[in-house]
Amino acid sequence: MRVHHWWSLFFIALTIGAFLFYRAYQPVLTYEFAEAFDGNDYRLAYDFFTGHLTTYEVPPPFHQRILVPFIASIFNNGLISDFQKVNLVFSILSVYVIFLLWRKLGLEFKWIMFGFIWLIFHWSGLIRLNAFDPVTVDVPIYLFHGALMLFLLKRKFNLLLWLAPLATAQKESFIGYMVVLTAYAFWHNRKEQDGFFNIQLILTATGLAVLTKLLITYYFPAATEGRGTFVMLAYQAKELLLDPFELLRWLAAISVAYGVIIWLASFHFIKTRSVDVSRNLLALFTITSLAYGLLAGGDMTRIIFLGFPFVMTFGLVELQRAGIQKFYLLAFLSLPLLMLHSSIPDPAFQWDLWRQWYPEFAEQKLVIILLAYTCLILVLVKSPTLFKKRP
Repeated sequence: MRVHHWWSLFFIALTIGAFLFYRAYQPVLTYEFAEAFDGNDYRLAYDFFTGHLTTYEVPPPFHQRILVPFIASIFNNGLISDFQKVNLVFSILSVYVIFLLWRKLGLEFKWIMFGFIWLIFHWSGLIRLNAFDPVTVDVPIYLFHGALMLFLLKRKFNLLLWLAPLATAQKESFIGYMVVLTAYAFWHNRKEQDGFFNIQLILTATGLAVLTKLLITYYFPAATEGRGTFVMLAYQAKELLLDPFELLRWLAAISVAYGVIIWLASFHFIKTRSVDVSRNLLALFTITSLAYGLLAGGDMTRIIFLGFPFVMTFGLVELQRAGIQKFYLLAFLSLPLLMLHSSIPDPAFQWDLWRQWYPEFAEQKLVIILLAYTCLILVLVKSPTLFKKRP
């Protein structure tokens, strides 16, 4: 039985309440003393659109992410305030679309509740991280990722014609998902001969996304030269070869972002592979999201969490199919990863403390502890006899 549509209002209200709470009690990053943070670059785009700067002087790759700074500039009431308004609107829209996606996939209420608590209250999630670092373009990505999956399940391929370029104007990484979709659509239609995917519309949408990136780069060129996409990927790959411990940091970042959900789901998917389009798409988009975390930048946890509409959806669908019995044990043991007891520290004044929140920057011993805790939860949740009484 499907969860009633009216529950979407509850989750939207929870989102608004959490947004207002963390806006009041989570200190905002001091951008002036944390120059390495992306918000300082998005400020330059915002200042250009508000007319405070006469030339567009935004470094790569931030120069091509114009959608959110442009929308924020329409309010023109102050940098932090304007980005917070944009973040609130897109938070509400994201939660609603993700709810529709999970409802479409037939998730039970307990899994929907688990998923939204994770999204709304996780320290690297939709609300808290962007209360701490509000000058960001990340929030709409939850909406666009959720909409992409929803449109594909409903076979509304024509809607990709506006979604792909709009999402690309928000963040160029969306092109990667379109490329993966195109490749899978060709493979599926050729293998199954069912014509499920409209290849022409998907190719057109992908072309529009690439064209959008090219036009933005032409009209809003980077202030300085930077690494291209492939050069960046090669650079990150080289760093991994030089320091293999980065792979452990990546695994820890995945575990911090999604707990054991992703690992349990992956085990079940491998054991029960099928030609189910929704499962395969979710798996492919999940792999893409996790790969971005490894190769697309240094802040792995944040990048990985941006794939939430794919990764968590994949996880919840697989766990529901697997019939996980120890749901409440899983939920309880996952709570420490949300870091509900504390506010995100300001790296401008608490740099060492802030680093410990992120496996990609933390001391190696903390990374090992996080991985060990993940393994412990896996053992406790999967063990069929651990809590049975001995005869």
